[in-house]
Amino acid sequence: LARVVLLSVFVGFSCVFSYSQTVDRIVAVVNEEVITLTDIQIVEAFGLWEDEIGGDTENTRQRILERMIEQKLVIQLSGKDVSIKTEEMDEFLMRITQKLGADGIDDRLMYFGLDREDLKDYIREKMSYQTIISQRFSKVNPVSLKDIEDYYNESYVPDQKDKGAEPQPMMEILDELESTIKQDKMKAQIEDWIRNLKEKSDIQIIKGRLKSP
Repeated sequence: LARVVLLSVFVGFSCVFSYSQTVDRIVAVVNEEVITLTDIQIVEAFGLWEDEIGGDTENTRQRILERMIEQKLVIQLSGKDVSIKTEEMDEFLMRITQKLGADGIDDRLMYFGLDREDLKDYIREKMSYQTIISQRFSKVNPVSLKDIEDYYNESYVPDQKDKGAEPQPMMEILDELESTIKQDKMKAQIEDWIRNLKEKSDIQIIKGRLKSP
């Protein structure tokens, strides 16, 4: 991938991505695969993880780094050779373009010295990660009525009361409660699996390198 960062600063997002000099630096190494500051900035600039981590957080780059480490681990160690169709990447890129606008995309590409194929490499990696996760965890353990009752009494009702809202009767929201429990179970399984991958891996994070030079 191109790693050249242009010195010119574009109006509208210069305050976020401006550089004092053309510098790139390694922020992490995942089983000998490097993640650079520019990688983080590109992912941030195009909002590739925005839906998952939110677009306005104090520690956006740190959270992006964590996601990119997990992304690389899953792709490296899953043992799967994932093929992402061109039309799927085009659709992903279209969603980014709708959010940022065609000029916004072009400005960012020029700023980072990229073309659309370079950007698709980042998109392909994220989509490969998502595909592997989806294939591996598409089936979760069934949810019992007791699971739903426990969640309703221990989580749903207290949460509604904290919000000052009246809890709905359990039988009226069974499908919603079951879906939430399944998502929580899947999330816990994914976290456990990735934690296990991390324990088997060589991950080096170089502190203090997430800020632009």
